[in-house]
Order: sequence, then C-alpha cells, then structure tokens
Amino acid sequence: MSNPAQLAAEEKQAARQIDLGSKFYWLAAAVVCWVLFLVLPQSGSVRGLDVTLFSASAREHGTYIVECVYGVLIALGLGVFTTLTLITRRTAFALIAWMLTTVGLAAALFSLWLRQTGEGEATGIGMYISIVGVALAVFAYSTVALRRSDAQRTIAEKRAASSGLDEVGQAQMEARIPMENPVLIDDRRQRLRKKKG
Repeated sequence: MSNPAQLAAEEKQAARQIDLGSKFYWLAAAVVCWVLFLVLPQSGSVRGLDVTLFSASAREHGTYIVECVYGVLIALGLGVFTTLTLITRRTAFALIAWMLTTVGLAAALFSLWLRQTGEGEATGIGMYISIVGVALAVFAYSTVALRRSDAQRTIAEKRAASSGLDEVGQAQMEARIPMENPVLIDDRRQRLRKKKG
C-alpha cells in the first residue's frame, strides 16, 4: 500500500490534468466562434480583429472601449488559453480560460447593450457569434473546472483508507470521534418528557 505522502503527490499530479469529456467539442466550437468573430463584421464594417487590436478602423467607426476590452478578453480566453487547454489538457490553462471567458461574457453583454442603445452602427453577426462561443466556453468550463476527475477520486479514497497519517491528520481523525462530554450532550427533550410524564 502506498504511503500518504506518495498518495498526496499522486493526487496533486492528477489534479494538473483536466478531464474535458464531451465538453472538448463545446470548447472547440467556442474557438471556432472566436475565429469567425475575427473575420466577420462586429459592427458595420469593423471586423472583430479590428476591435481586438483597436485599429484605426475601429476608432473611426466609434468602437466603444468595452468592446475592445471584450475583444482582448476573448482573444486570451478563447484564442490562447482554451486552445492550450484543448491541446495540453492542463488544469491551470482551463482555470485561466474560465476566468477570462466569464468576465468576457459580462463585457459582451455590456458591449451589446451599449451598441443597441448608442447612436453608432448596429451590432454585426460576428458579435453575436462570439457571444455564443463565449457562452459555450463559460458553461463548459463551469461544469468541468472544479470537478474532480475519476483518477483524483480514486486516489482520494485510497488516502482516506490509508492508516499512515501524519500528526495533523491523526489529530483531525481524533477530532471526528464523538466525545462523551456530559456538558456537550443535548438532552433537553428527554428531560422535558420525564418532567411531563
């Protein structure tokens, strides 16, 4: 049987990899949506790439700063870190992508609201496609990012069954044993029944 330190190291190693399962395809679709955002019009004739780079064309057509922030957030969240997650299956990349896309979704909604209520050009198809991609990524990451993989669960069960605990683990186990301290026993109902009966 493995010792607790070895099991802890194995569990830590297993936590470095993320099990995407069927969400792999959701994330791949999200990356495709981001690529479409780059080439399709985000508003008027301004493409998503212009917005992301805050090009002269984007400035001339009255692109809001929050739209540029959104472009950068999804470029990092979908373009960089989701792509790295799909290639490497590293948990660190997935968590960074999750954070960026979650903030990106909020920025997308704010950008959409500004574009709809402002006097500038109407929202283009690229923006709507990118919002679908960001929503897919946020949902996919939310279902897998903080979940333990099967390997982690197996190792955690082995660690729990292991009897070779260190001093802290032993103290924690002893703290779980119910104490027979009469001060801590709640017997009010019993005393009330005796008093009535």
